[in-house]
Amino acid sequence: RSATIEITPNDRVEKSEAIYRERLKTKLEKEHLHDYVAIEPVSGDYFLGKTMRDAMRAARLAYPDRLMHVMRIGHSVAVEIGYSE
Repeated sequence: RSATIEITPNDRVEKSEAIYRERLKTKLEKEHLHDYVAIEPVSGDYFLGKTMRDAMRAARLAYPDRLMHVMRIGHSVAVEIGYSE
């Protein structure tokens, strides 16, 4: 079981996005475009899913006490909420 590790929300986002850019972007955008990735920023481990829920579920199984950063592969945001008339 993983230990609880304190990390600020800003650090979690910055570290996770750096891991994505530097280690994962090229591979994941080629092989898993439009899927989701949950990144655990302390270990650098990542978990894939066809849905955000699937990626989070896999991450929670490995690190039940840690918060993850979830991204949609190949997108600037994980979830888009819009309004049109």
